[in-house]
Amino acid sequence: MVDSLVFRNLQSAAEVRQAWPLEASGYPEDEAASLDALLYRFNAAPHLFFGAFTSSGDLVGYVVSTQTSAPLVTHESMSTHDAQGTTGCVHSVCVASAWQRKGLATKLLRLYTESVREYNQRAEVAVNRLALISHKYLLPLYEKAGYRVLGVSDVVHGSEPWFDCVLDL
Repeated sequence: MVDSLVFRNLQSAAEVRQAWPLEASGYPEDEAASLDALLYRFNAAPHLFFGAFTSSGDLVGYVVSTQTSAPLVTHESMSTHDAQGTTGCVHSVCVASAWQRKGLATKLLRLYTESVREYNQRAEVAVNRLALISHKYLLPLYEKAGYRVLGVSDVVHGSEPWFDCVLDL
């Protein structure tokens, strides 16, 4: 089923609008990005907004990042993009509920990493690290995708603690 999907960067604001319901249903209200935040991230760093699409063009999962000069996700990096930054801050990894528990999130993360590495070959400023914050129950997913867990994050966003995870490219 996952093998029938098309994986690529999002190409338009209309596709970003498809991402927002996944974001809204995938995160608690106090953690979900707004549509405006997703559009900002797309406009600032389209090379870091990667999705999984059905053959009919429906977005069923995505990963989105922006760049920062900090080595880890910070409060500031969650709302800004630094085109000179070498760390990609992964803000969201979302999969439609009908596609969960099928290996899609792992495949998305792995193909996203490949996409960033390919981008680096032609980029003026390469992304040398991917960083994210995760709740404890999702740490096995990120470890399976190659991320290292560094420990509890300084970031407070929502009611649950976050853990810093990184993948050096």
